[in-house]
Parts: sequence; structure tokens; C-alpha cells
Amino acid sequence: MILMFLLARLREPSTYAGLGALLAASGVHVDSAVLQAAIQVLMAAAGLAAILLPEFDHGGAHPAA
Repeated sequence: MILMFLLARLREPSTYAGLGALLAASGVHVDSAVLQAAIQVLMAAAGLAAILLPEFDHGGAHPAA
């Protein structure tokens, strides 16, 4: 039950904005080399997800071909 709640929150962009605000407010500072490595890992994961996850049709209008 808690896991489902957390997974649902992780699908919302505002969750990441809130986490960033909490970390900044609590004084968490990350070395720039560590931050750069983390960003590269996240970019690679996003690219892999873009390749592997199917696209969903949300019923929007499609432009004429």
C-alpha cells in the first residue's frame, strides 16, 4: 500500500520539485563532480526508458499525414 502510494507520487513532476526544495532548504550540498555523474546516469536511464517504454495514445487528435 505504501509502495503504491510512493510510486504514484514519483510519477508526478511536483514530487521532484518538492524533493529539490527540501534538500536545498536542509542545506544539502553535493560536490559538482558527483552531481555531474548523477545527472549523466539519470540521462542515460531516461534515454533507456524512452527506448523501452511503449507510447500511449491519450485520445488526442493526430495531425493529418
